[in-house]
Formats: sequence, C-alpha cells, structure tokens
Amino acid sequence: MPFKVLKQLYPAPSGSDPSWAQRKVWVEKLTPDDTIYEYSTENQAMIKRDELSAADSTGRLFKVTES
Repeated sequence: MPFKVLKQLYPAPSGSDPSWAQRKVWVEKLTPDDTIYEYSTENQAMIKRDELSAADSTGRLFKVTES
C-alpha cells in the first residue's frame, strides 16, 4: 500500500487560539500547483514529512497516512 504525506489545511494553533479551536483538517495539497507526496514505503514518506516540517516556517504539521 502507498503512503502519503498530508499537511494541515491551517497551520498549527497559536497561543491565542481558543481551546475549542482544533486544526484537524488534513490535505494532500494546498494549491493546484502543490505536489502530492506518495511513497511505496512508510520510511520514505516519514523522511519527506520530516523534510517538509523542517522547511515550513508557519508551524504547519505534517503526517503520514497509508492510502
């Protein structure tokens, strides 16, 4: 089964968000030009997730899911 890297639709909550505001909407891409990251192994997907997290300055979270 392939593994996909998903990203939060909205960046992680800030300290000013109310406690009920959760950001549990995950998407494959944010814009039509974004790349969909799909890998044959979970390890490959986790490496890409870590790369994307390190490069993102907004605090957006990334996760790996099995498709």
